[in-house]
Amino acid sequence: MDDESRAPGAQAAAGRLVELWLQQDRERAVLILDRDGTVLRTLAGVEAVLGYTGQELAGTSASVIFTPEDLARGLDRLEMDVALHIGHAEDDRWHLRRDGTRIWASGTMRALWDEAGQHVGFVKALRDRTDSRATVQTLENRVAALARERDSMQVFLATLAHELRNPLAPLLNVAQLLRLQAGTGEAPPHVRMIENQVAQLKRLVDDLVDVARLEHHKLRLRLQSVELQGLVRQAVESQRPEAQRKRQSLDLLVPPEAVTMEADPQRLVQVIVNLVANAIKYTGEAGHIWVIANVDDREAVIRVKDDGAGIVPEMLPMVFDLFTQEVRTADSAGTGLGLGLPIVKELVSLHHGTVEVRSEGAGRGSEFTVRIPLWQRV
Repeated sequence: MDDESRAPGAQAAAGRLVELWLQQDRERAVLILDRDGTVLRTLAGVEAVLGYTGQELAGTSASVIFTPEDLARGLDRLEMDVALHIGHAEDDRWHLRRDGTRIWASGTMRALWDEAGQHVGFVKALRDRTDSRATVQTLENRVAALARERDSMQVFLATLAHELRNPLAPLLNVAQLLRLQAGTGEAPPHVRMIENQVAQLKRLVDDLVDVARLEHHKLRLRLQSVELQGLVRQAVESQRPEAQRKRQSLDLLVPPEAVTMEADPQRLVQVIVNLVANAIKYTGEAGHIWVIANVDDREAVIRVKDDGAGIVPEMLPMVFDLFTQEVRTADSAGTGLGLGLPIVKELVSLHHGTVEVRSEGAGRGSEFTVRIPLWQRV
Protein backbone atom coordinates (compact mmCIF):
# COMPACT_ATOMS: atom_id res chain seq x y z
CA MET A 1 0.00 0.00 0.00
CA ASP A 2 1.46 3.37 -1.04
CA ASP A 3 1.66 6.51 1.11
CA GLU A 4 -1.34 8.15 -0.60
CA SER A 5 -3.62 5.18 0.13
CA ARG A 6 -2.52 5.19 3.75
CA ALA A 7 -2.91 8.97 4.22
CA PRO A 8 -6.71 9.10 4.64
CA GLY A 9 -6.56 6.44 7.31
CA ALA A 10 -3.74 8.19 9.13
CA GLN A 11 -5.56 11.50 9.01
CA ALA A 12 -8.70 9.90 10.38
CA ALA A 13 -6.74 8.31 13.19
CA ALA A 14 -5.08 11.61 14.02
CA GLY A 15 -8.40 13.37 13.99
CA ARG A 16 -9.81 10.76 16.35
CA LEU A 17 -6.91 11.23 18.72
CA VAL A 18 -7.40 15.00 18.73
CA GLU A 19 -11.09 14.49 19.45
CA LEU A 20 -10.30 12.14 22.34
CA TRP A 21 -7.78 14.64 23.74
CA LEU A 22 -10.29 17.47 23.61
CA GLN A 23 -12.95 15.34 25.28
CA GLN A 24 -10.67 13.96 28.01
CA ASP A 25 -8.65 17.09 28.87
CA ARG A 26 -9.98 18.32 32.24
CA GLU A 27 -7.73 21.38 32.53
CA ARG A 28 -9.15 23.40 29.61
CA ALA A 29 -12.71 24.37 28.72
CA VAL A 30 -13.38 24.76 24.99
CA LEU A 31 -16.57 26.34 23.62
CA ILE A 32 -17.50 26.35 19.92
CA LEU A 33 -19.60 29.45 19.16
CA ASP A 34 -21.52 30.68 16.14
CA ARG A 35 -21.00 34.16 14.71
CA ASP A 36 -23.26 35.71 17.39
CA GLY A 37 -21.50 34.05 20.30
CA THR A 38 -24.08 31.30 20.91
CA VAL A 39 -22.65 28.01 22.17
CA LEU A 40 -22.98 25.28 19.53
CA ARG A 41 -20.84 22.66 21.24
CA THR A 42 -18.45 22.23 24.13
CA LEU A 43 -15.28 20.20 24.26
CA ALA A 44 -12.70 19.23 26.84
CA GLY A 45 -13.16 20.04 30.52
CA VAL A 46 -16.13 22.45 30.44
CA GLU A 47 -17.82 20.67 33.31
CA ALA A 48 -14.62 20.43 35.36
CA VAL A 49 -13.68 24.08 34.79
CA LEU A 50 -17.06 25.83 34.58
CA GLY A 51 -19.46 23.37 36.22
CA TYR A 52 -21.77 23.19 33.17
CA THR A 53 -22.57 20.12 31.13
CA GLY A 54 -22.41 20.45 27.39
CA GLN A 55 -26.22 20.17 27.16
CA GLU A 56 -26.70 23.03 29.66
CA LEU A 57 -24.51 25.42 27.66
CA ALA A 58 -25.69 24.43 24.18
CA GLY A 59 -27.87 27.15 22.69
CA THR A 60 -26.97 29.74 25.34
CA SER A 61 -24.81 32.82 24.90
CA ALA A 62 -21.18 32.55 25.97
CA SER A 63 -21.84 35.74 27.94
CA VAL A 64 -23.31 33.55 30.68
CA ILE A 65 -19.81 32.86 32.00
CA PHE A 66 -18.86 36.58 32.18
CA THR A 67 -19.14 38.48 35.47
CA PRO A 68 -21.83 41.17 35.80
CA GLU A 69 -19.25 43.97 35.90
CA ASP A 70 -17.56 42.73 32.71
CA LEU A 71 -20.95 42.41 31.01
CA ALA A 72 -21.75 45.99 32.02
CA ARG A 73 -18.52 47.06 30.31
CA GLY A 74 -19.39 45.09 27.19
CA LEU A 75 -16.24 42.99 27.45
CA ASP A 76 -17.99 39.87 26.13
CA ARG A 77 -18.71 41.63 22.83
CA LEU A 78 -15.32 43.32 22.80
CA GLU A 79 -13.61 39.95 23.01
CA MET A 80 -15.40 38.74 19.86
CA ASP A 81 -14.76 42.04 18.06
CA VAL A 82 -11.03 41.83 18.78
CA ALA A 83 -10.89 38.21 17.62
CA LEU A 84 -12.84 39.11 14.48
CA HIS A 85 -10.54 41.97 13.55
CA ILE A 86 -7.11 40.57 14.41
CA GLY A 87 -7.82 36.84 14.47
CA HIS A 88 -7.67 36.18 18.18
CA ALA A 89 -8.10 37.81 21.60
CA GLU A 90 -6.24 36.87 24.76
CA ASP A 91 -7.46 37.85 28.20
CA ASP A 92 -6.97 36.97 31.85
CA ARG A 93 -10.10 37.73 33.83
CA TRP A 94 -12.64 36.45 36.31
CA HIS A 95 -15.33 34.14 34.93
CA LEU A 96 -18.45 32.68 36.55
CA ARG A 97 -19.02 28.99 37.19
CA ARG A 98 -22.50 27.47 37.11
CA ASP A 99 -22.81 27.71 40.93
CA GLY A 100 -21.97 31.43 40.87
CA THR A 101 -18.42 31.09 42.19
CA ARG A 102 -15.63 32.84 40.35
CA ILE A 103 -12.51 31.48 38.75
CA TRP A 104 -9.54 33.40 37.41
CA ALA A 105 -9.16 32.12 33.86
CA SER A 106 -6.52 32.55 31.19
CA GLY A 107 -8.43 32.47 27.91
CA THR A 108 -8.19 32.79 24.15
CA MET A 109 -10.96 33.66 21.68
CA ARG A 110 -10.21 32.80 18.05
CA ALA A 111 -12.29 33.67 14.99
CA LEU A 112 -12.97 30.81 12.56
CA TRP A 113 -13.17 31.20 8.76
CA ASP A 114 -14.29 28.74 6.07
CA GLU A 115 -12.54 27.89 2.81
CA ALA A 116 -14.28 30.78 1.06
CA GLY A 117 -12.98 33.27 3.63
CA GLN A 118 -16.35 33.71 5.30
CA HIS A 119 -16.54 34.19 9.06
CA VAL A 120 -18.40 31.18 10.49
CA GLY A 121 -17.89 31.38 14.25
CA PHE A 122 -15.50 31.42 17.20
CA VAL A 123 -13.73 29.01 19.50
CA LYS A 124 -13.14 30.09 23.10
CA ALA A 125 -10.66 28.15 25.22
CA LEU A 126 -9.90 28.95 28.83
CA ARG A 127 -7.94 27.47 31.69
CA ASP A 128 -8.52 27.82 35.42
CA ARG A 129 -5.68 29.84 36.99
CA THR A 130 -7.37 30.69 40.28
CA ASP A 131 -4.58 29.15 42.37
CA SER A 132 -1.97 31.22 40.56
CA ARG A 133 -4.09 34.35 40.94
CA ALA A 134 -4.47 33.68 44.65
CA THR A 135 -0.73 33.32 44.97
CA VAL A 136 -0.16 36.60 43.11
CA GLN A 137 -2.78 38.33 45.26
CA THR A 138 -1.12 37.03 48.41
CA LEU A 139 2.24 38.34 47.23
CA GLU A 140 0.72 41.71 46.30
CA ASN A 141 -0.86 41.96 49.76
CA ARG A 142 2.47 41.09 51.33
CA VAL A 143 4.26 43.76 49.29
CA ALA A 144 1.64 46.31 50.34
CA ALA A 145 2.04 45.28 53.97
CA LEU A 146 5.83 45.61 53.72
CA ALA A 147 5.43 49.06 52.19
CA ARG A 148 3.23 50.09 55.12
CA GLU A 149 5.76 48.65 57.58
CA ARG A 150 8.53 50.55 55.81
CA ASP A 151 6.57 53.80 56.01
CA SER A 152 5.95 53.20 59.71
CA MET A 153 9.65 52.50 60.24
CA GLN A 154 10.58 55.74 58.50
CA VAL A 155 8.24 57.71 60.73
CA PHE A 156 9.65 55.91 63.77
CA LEU A 157 13.25 56.67 62.79
CA ALA A 158 12.52 60.33 62.19
CA THR A 159 10.67 60.61 65.52
CA LEU A 160 13.41 58.72 67.39
CA ALA A 161 16.13 60.95 65.95
CA HIS A 162 14.16 64.06 66.93
CA GLU A 163 13.54 62.82 70.49
CA LEU A 164 17.20 61.86 70.97
CA ARG A 165 18.48 65.13 69.60
CA ASN A 166 16.54 67.20 72.16
CA PRO A 167 18.52 66.03 75.26
CA LEU A 168 21.77 65.87 73.32
CA ALA A 169 22.45 69.63 73.33
CA PRO A 170 22.32 69.93 77.18
CA LEU A 171 24.64 66.93 77.48
CA LEU A 172 27.14 68.54 75.12
CA ASN A 173 26.98 71.78 77.12
CA VAL A 174 27.60 69.93 80.40
CA ALA A 175 30.59 68.10 78.89
CA GLN A 176 32.08 71.43 77.77
CA LEU A 177 31.53 72.99 81.22
CA LEU A 178 33.24 70.05 82.92
CA ARG A 179 36.22 70.41 80.60
CA LEU A 180 36.43 74.16 81.35
CA GLN A 181 36.32 73.45 85.08
CA ALA A 182 39.18 70.99 84.67
CA GLY A 183 41.44 73.85 83.62
CA THR A 184 44.00 74.00 80.85
CA GLY A 185 45.51 70.60 81.54
CA GLU A 186 44.28 67.24 80.33
CA ALA A 187 40.64 66.57 81.16
CA PRO A 188 39.99 64.03 83.95
CA PRO A 189 39.07 60.46 82.83
CA HIS A 190 35.41 60.90 83.79
CA VAL A 191 35.15 64.02 81.59
CA ARG A 192 36.75 62.23 78.64
CA MET A 193 34.40 59.31 79.16
CA ILE A 194 31.36 61.63 79.08
CA GLU A 195 32.67 63.37 75.96
CA ASN A 196 33.27 60.05 74.20
CA GLN A 197 29.82 58.73 75.05
CA VAL A 198 28.11 61.96 74.02
CA ALA A 199 30.07 61.94 70.75
CA GLN A 200 28.98 58.34 70.13
CA LEU A 201 25.36 59.27 70.84
CA LYS A 202 25.65 62.23 68.46
CA ARG A 203 26.95 59.96 65.67
CA LEU A 204 24.04 57.60 66.26
CA VAL A 205 21.52 60.44 66.07
CA ASP A 206 23.17 61.81 62.93
CA ASP A 207 22.96 58.34 61.35
CA LEU A 208 19.28 58.07 62.23
CA VAL A 209 18.60 61.46 60.70
CA ASP A 210 20.48 60.51 57.53
CA VAL A 211 18.62 57.21 57.22
CA ALA A 212 15.28 58.98 57.59
CA ARG A 213 16.25 61.55 54.95
CA LEU A 214 17.55 58.90 52.57
CA GLU A 215 14.43 56.80 52.96
CA HIS A 216 12.28 59.83 52.14
CA HIS A 217 14.61 60.89 49.30
CA LYS A 218 15.09 64.24 51.04
CA LEU A 219 18.89 64.20 51.22
CA ARG A 220 20.48 66.38 48.55
CA LEU A 221 24.15 66.60 47.70
CA ARG A 222 26.01 69.91 47.67
CA LEU A 223 28.46 69.26 44.87
CA GLN A 224 31.64 71.23 44.46
CA SER A 225 35.15 70.83 43.14
CA VAL A 226 37.28 69.13 45.81
CA GLU A 227 40.67 67.48 46.18
CA LEU A 228 40.42 63.73 46.69
CA GLN A 229 43.58 63.45 48.81
CA GLY A 230 42.49 66.13 51.25
CA LEU A 231 39.09 64.57 51.89
CA VAL A 232 40.51 61.08 52.38
CA ARG A 233 43.20 62.39 54.74
CA GLN A 234 40.62 64.35 56.76
CA ALA A 235 38.45 61.26 57.18
CA VAL A 236 41.34 58.98 58.13
CA GLU A 237 42.83 61.39 60.66
CA SER A 238 39.47 61.73 62.41
CA GLN A 239 39.57 57.98 63.12
CA ARG A 240 43.24 57.67 64.00
CA PRO A 241 42.76 58.15 67.79
CA GLU A 242 40.47 55.11 67.92
CA ALA A 243 42.94 53.07 65.86
CA GLN A 244 45.75 54.11 68.22
CA ARG A 245 43.65 53.12 71.21
CA LYS A 246 43.50 49.61 69.78
CA ARG A 247 47.21 49.78 68.80
CA GLN A 248 46.29 49.32 65.14
CA SER A 249 48.33 50.42 62.15
CA LEU A 250 46.29 52.80 59.99
CA ASP A 251 48.12 53.46 56.73
CA LEU A 252 47.04 56.02 54.13
CA LEU A 253 48.21 55.78 50.51
CA VAL A 254 47.22 58.53 48.04
CA PRO A 255 48.52 59.75 44.66
CA PRO A 256 51.43 62.19 44.92
CA GLU A 257 49.75 64.70 42.61
CA ALA A 258 46.45 66.41 43.42
CA VAL A 259 43.34 64.72 42.06
CA THR A 260 40.39 67.07 41.57
CA MET A 261 36.85 65.69 41.49
CA GLU A 262 33.27 66.84 41.92
CA ALA A 263 31.56 65.67 45.11
CA ASP A 264 29.79 66.69 48.27
CA PRO A 265 32.80 67.00 50.61
CA GLN A 266 30.84 66.45 53.81
CA ARG A 267 29.11 63.33 52.48
CA LEU A 268 32.22 61.86 50.86
CA VAL A 269 34.12 62.28 54.14
CA GLN A 270 31.19 60.58 55.87
CA VAL A 271 31.48 57.61 53.48
CA ILE A 272 35.18 57.17 54.19
CA VAL A 273 34.77 57.70 57.94
CA ASN A 274 32.09 55.03 58.12
CA LEU A 275 34.23 52.53 56.21
CA VAL A 276 37.35 53.24 58.28
CA ALA A 277 35.40 53.12 61.55
CA ASN A 278 33.90 49.82 60.40
CA ALA A 279 37.38 48.44 59.69
CA ILE A 280 38.66 49.56 63.11
CA LYS A 281 35.65 48.02 64.79
CA TYR A 282 36.13 44.60 63.21
CA THR A 283 39.92 44.50 63.39
CA GLY A 284 41.53 43.24 66.57
CA GLU A 285 44.27 44.68 68.72
CA ALA A 286 47.48 45.46 66.79
CA GLY A 287 45.73 44.79 63.48
CA HIS A 288 46.43 46.53 60.20
CA ILE A 289 44.18 48.81 58.13
CA TRP A 290 44.99 50.32 54.76
CA VAL A 291 43.16 53.22 53.09
CA ILE A 292 44.12 53.58 49.44
CA ALA A 293 42.90 56.35 47.15
CA ASN A 294 43.51 56.04 43.43
CA VAL A 295 42.18 57.05 40.01
CA ASP A 296 40.94 54.50 37.49
CA ASP A 297 40.19 56.10 34.13
CA ARG A 298 37.39 58.59 35.00
CA GLU A 299 36.66 57.30 38.49
CA ALA A 300 38.01 57.99 41.93
CA VAL A 301 38.62 54.65 43.66
CA ILE A 302 38.84 54.42 47.44
CA ARG A 303 39.71 51.10 49.07
CA VAL A 304 39.54 50.36 52.78
CA LYS A 305 41.24 47.06 53.53
CA ASP A 306 41.90 45.31 56.84
CA ASP A 307 43.34 42.05 58.14
CA GLY A 308 40.60 41.71 60.74
CA ALA A 309 37.72 39.36 61.38
CA GLY A 310 36.55 39.07 57.77
CA ILE A 311 32.98 38.33 56.71
CA VAL A 312 31.38 34.91 56.42
CA PRO A 313 30.11 34.18 52.86
CA GLU A 314 26.43 34.11 53.80
CA MET A 315 26.67 37.67 55.16
CA LEU A 316 28.29 39.24 52.10
CA PRO A 317 25.03 39.86 50.17
CA MET A 318 23.46 41.55 53.21
CA VAL A 319 26.14 43.83 54.63
CA PHE A 320 24.62 46.92 52.98
CA ASP A 321 21.06 46.15 54.14
CA LEU A 322 19.49 48.39 56.77
CA PHE A 323 19.87 47.14 60.37
CA THR A 324 22.15 44.28 59.35
CA GLN A 325 24.68 43.60 62.09
CA GLU A 326 27.77 41.86 60.76
CA VAL A 327 28.43 38.78 62.89
CA ARG A 328 32.18 38.29 62.67
CA THR A 329 33.78 37.94 66.08
CA ALA A 330 32.60 37.27 69.57
CA ASP A 331 33.71 40.66 70.90
CA SER A 332 32.18 42.69 68.07
CA ALA A 333 29.03 40.72 67.28
CA GLY A 334 25.72 42.44 67.77
CA THR A 335 27.13 45.93 68.28
CA GLY A 336 25.56 48.97 66.68
CA LEU A 337 22.31 49.34 64.78
CA GLY A 338 23.66 48.43 61.37
CA LEU A 339 23.24 51.93 59.91
CA GLY A 340 26.76 52.80 58.73
CA LEU A 341 27.12 50.62 55.65
CA PRO A 342 23.58 51.24 54.32
CA ILE A 343 24.29 54.98 54.58
CA VAL A 344 27.56 54.45 52.71
CA LYS A 345 25.75 52.64 49.92
CA GLU A 346 23.09 55.35 49.55
CA LEU A 347 25.54 58.25 49.66
CA VAL A 348 27.77 56.58 47.06
CA SER A 349 24.70 55.93 44.92
CA LEU A 350 23.75 59.61 45.12
CA HIS A 351 27.20 60.33 43.69
CA HIS A 352 26.38 57.91 40.80
CA GLY A 353 28.99 55.54 42.18
CA THR A 354 29.21 51.98 43.44
CA VAL A 355 30.48 50.24 46.55
CA GLU A 356 31.35 46.58 46.88
CA VAL A 357 32.81 44.30 49.53
CA ARG A 358 35.16 41.34 49.31
CA SER A 359 36.26 38.89 51.96
CA GLU A 360 37.87 35.47 51.85
CA GLY A 361 35.87 34.47 54.91
CA ALA A 362 35.98 34.60 58.70
CA GLY A 363 39.34 35.67 60.09
CA ARG A 364 40.72 36.65 56.67
CA GLY A 365 40.02 40.38 56.56
CA SER A 366 37.79 42.38 54.26
CA GLU A 367 38.05 45.05 51.58
CA PHE A 368 35.49 47.71 50.68
CA THR A 369 35.88 49.47 47.33
CA VAL A 370 34.13 52.73 46.46
CA ARG A 371 34.06 54.00 42.89
CA ILE A 372 32.76 57.51 42.16
CA PRO A 373 32.90 59.38 38.83
CA LEU A 374 35.38 62.25 38.96
CA TRP A 375 32.74 64.50 37.39
CA GLN A 376 29.06 64.03 38.08
CA ARG A 377 26.47 63.56 35.33
CA VAL A 378 24.04 66.44 34.82
